[in-house]
Amino acid sequence: MIYNILNDNGNVINTILASEEFVEANYPGHYVLVGPEPTPPEPPPVITKVAMITRFTDEEFVGVLTAAKTDVEVEGWYARFSAAVTINLADPRTVSGVNLLFLKNLLTEARTTAILTDPVQPEERP
Repeated sequence: MIYNILNDNGNVINTILASEEFVEANYPGHYVLVGPEPTPPEPPPVITKVAMITRFTDEEFVGVLTAAKTDVEVEGWYARFSAAVTINLADPRTVSGVNLLFLKNLLTEARTTAILTDPVQPEERP
């Protein structure tokens, strides 16, 4: 919990994150509860390249590889994907690239959405 530590006049002299037992033991009668510990922010949706490939079905991924041999736009997406170290599913480049695959009829709209928005699992993280 977050506590304000008070001086003898009741003025705030510090704010700390601690248990009630700690503040009572160290600042008896000289603290005020401010609120709960803040919730940490959600980590960004960054996954490994293997995890990204795994988000595609085998048929979808083979379709992308096949299309990359004859369609320069798909080849460009695949080249950028291959050069990436990790994949941020919220990055506009990732979103536009996966949407390109939808526009090229390599993915359905539902699969495009799933690939980009399914919750990131711990084993997918770098």
